[in-house]
Amino acid sequence: MTIEVFIVLGLALLALGLFVTDALPVELVALVVLSVLFLSGILTVEEGLAGFSNEATVAIGAMFVLSEGLRQTGVLEKLTGKLKRLFQTNFSLGLLVMMCGAAFVSAFINNVAVVAVMLPVVLGLAKKIDVSPTCLLIPLSFAAMFGGSMTLIGTSSTLLVSGLITDRGLEPIGMFEVTPLGIALFAVGVIYLMTLGRRLLPDRPVQPEWKERFERPEYRAQIELLPGHDGVGEAPTQFFDEDEEADVIAVFRDGTMLSGALDEIVLRPHDVLRIASSARVVGRLDRSEDVEVLPLKQTLHEEHRHEIEELELFQAVITPSSSMVGKSLRDASFDVQHPAMVVALRRAGEVMVDDLLDVDLRGGDVLLMEAPEQELRRIQQSEDFIVAGEVATERFKPHLLIPVLAVFSAIVGLAALGLFPIVQLAVAGGVVMVLFGALSAEDAYRAIDWQVIFLLGGFIPLGTALEKVGAIELVAHSLVDWLGDYGPLALLAGFYFTTTFFSDLISNQATAVLITPVAIATAVTLGVDPRPFVIAIAFAAANSFGSPVGYHTNVMIYGAGNYRYLDFVKVGVPLNLLFLGTAVVVLPMFWSF
Repeated sequence: MTIEVFIVLGLALLALGLFVTDALPVELVALVVLSVLFLSGILTVEEGLAGFSNEATVAIGAMFVLSEGLRQTGVLEKLTGKLKRLFQTNFSLGLLVMMCGAAFVSAFINNVAVVAVMLPVVLGLAKKIDVSPTCLLIPLSFAAMFGGSMTLIGTSSTLLVSGLITDRGLEPIGMFEVTPLGIALFAVGVIYLMTLGRRLLPDRPVQPEWKERFERPEYRAQIELLPGHDGVGEAPTQFFDEDEEADVIAVFRDGTMLSGALDEIVLRPHDVLRIASSARVVGRLDRSEDVEVLPLKQTLHEEHRHEIEELELFQAVITPSSSMVGKSLRDASFDVQHPAMVVALRRAGEVMVDDLLDVDLRGGDVLLMEAPEQELRRIQQSEDFIVAGEVATERFKPHLLIPVLAVFSAIVGLAALGLFPIVQLAVAGGVVMVLFGALSAEDAYRAIDWQVIFLLGGFIPLGTALEKVGAIELVAHSLVDWLGDYGPLALLAGFYFTTTFFSDLISNQATAVLITPVAIATAVTLGVDPRPFVIAIAFAAANSFGSPVGYHTNVMIYGAGNYRYLDFVKVGVPLNLLFLGTAVVVLPMFWSF
């Protein structure tokens, strides 16, 4: 092997290790890979930047915009709202309809957007019908994955594989080319989740534990700090003695809640403290001469007449693509951007209440926050959070539903007829939606998951480098020597299993980028058609069930559902194996070797 082969294979292994250990953000790993390929001279500037101009990268970015345009019509909220009545009538029927609906919608818009819209509704629904969210959220996430792999545009990994094979001289994947296998896998998945999978789902309560740990005091009150009180000049955290059953939740000055850490605030006369305490402590304060206990909505003294803002207690999930991932609340300047009080953090069943400003955040973390209603609305509209509760939503644009559906229909129809490449249709569709006001240019920019774009921009060139230095042919020949005697079906099963395995550990897009060129080279070495191999990789990358970290929809439900890592292993690994067996049987029926 040449030194270039060693460098590129070593770089691929290093990237894999960084992904698995979560040592660096995925987009930064991709840019590190790209930089090394540049500086080593293995790739030219044109070859290195080709990942950002690749058809798949551009099409995926445009599909994020199209999905946001449909979301802003409010149609998904209307559909999920109807689920509530159905679940209350018949739980099993409601579960089946929820999965079928999530799968159908996910076939045409990005499945991550579908789960983002349905997550708060399903959490609220679970509370109303007194069912643990753990019984509902895995079926929701898995069903969105089933649907996403039914068409070319349902999930980014299928679009990506289509772009990668086009670069290597193969025909792109058709709009409905993958639908027959997608329907077969959907049927297998739904039957599994309605029977054995449903029994394997954990039945773990979320709300009681959340309230017990975070809403410890039973009484809420507001007290005005009068001049001469010993607390003036001190931090709110020093207001109560350690042995008192009370905490300061927030501080208001001139009617506005102060942002920032409580231990960094210096109290002044006439500040209003929102406290959580036992009734005994409130009674003691009421008898004190240097504080005044206020009703929750009471005006202050004549010189400080401002209405105190009512605070809402709510949960917010950190999205996988949030700009706050990898940063602490302090580093992300959360207190500057959002006048909200973070009370606690939950991660994979573990509750944290101390030093919250300095905890590095991850996608799927759940924050318990308290904030004025107006700030809650801002947080709800931020791309960094999914507010996990039934909160009045933003103003939608139902009058634009017909034009938006017309754009989608045109894209699907023209792509199915093969009249235009999907990248041209997706970009044009996104522009049309912005022009007729389905979403603003700013909304379109925010809708794009830039983490995915930079991941692809950095990792597609790695595939090019592996091919350029001969590493792919080396791996392909090794695989043929190992499994070639068992025939192409055994190799196809091997590639499906490998893709599924790595997609459970690292990003499914990165897995597809690394394995697709190897599969094509292996098929060429065997002298068979590469298409069954690349279709298998597209499906395996789009259906990652055995881990909460491999696919964005699993990350989103991980903390919100109070799941543990082994819950996904227990429910997802059998489904991975079922999909593997189904794919091996069905694939050759539609794509011959």
